[in-house]
Amino acid sequence: PMNRLSLVGQFSFAEIHSWVVFCLPEVPEKTPAGESVSFYFHNAFLGTQLEATYCKGEGHFKSDNISTISILRDVLSKEATKKKINLNISYDINDTSVSHTLQMIHPKLEYQLLLAKKVQLIDALKELQVHEGNANFLIPEYRSILDESDNLLEEYKKQPAHLERLYGMITDLFIDKFKFKGQNVKTKVSSLLEILDSYDLNSLLHFFSEP
Repeated sequence: PMNRLSLVGQFSFAEIHSWVVFCLPEVPEKTPAGESVSFYFHNAFLGTQLEATYCKGEGHFKSDNISTISILRDVLSKEATKKKINLNISYDINDTSVSHTLQMIHPKLEYQLLLAKKVQLIDALKELQVHEGNANFLIPEYRSILDESDNLLEEYKKQPAHLERLYGMITDLFIDKFKFKGQNVKTKVSSLLEILDSYDLNSLLHFFSEP
């Protein structure tokens, strides 16, 4: 499910190319040869996609992540305003892309929450082990957390910001979805974070479907 953003205006090919270079990583700075160009991007962290096609006077962007389209719209209109270029921006938002993106985030979020939960248990389990002299009395799930404690802690240290990053992506997605509908839902972000704290995909999808 793709969301689309189109720009039409009085700008040169070199001008819109410079905006794309400013917005997106690893785009060669030199204006491409020919009259139009297409670039395809894949978000390595999330797996979402973006297609950018543009030529003199117009640009078309497609992504399965609403937040990508929202950022592009904001940055491109800011750049055009800075250069006093008259820009006509239109967009077509596909609501099903929101649940699609949330489902792509789901396994990563579930994994990070579980990792954080296990790490929180390590100290208490170690204390019990010292107190009892061994870990034989623990259920297998807890015993395996103790056995893997070094690896779990190392992994958790390596990616301390992963959970915050995922929370940030979900919050942005929520705000952006309703921003395109002309609604400001920033006051509901605290309720969203409460849902994330006792995370369940269906509750989250339901929350996103409410205005």
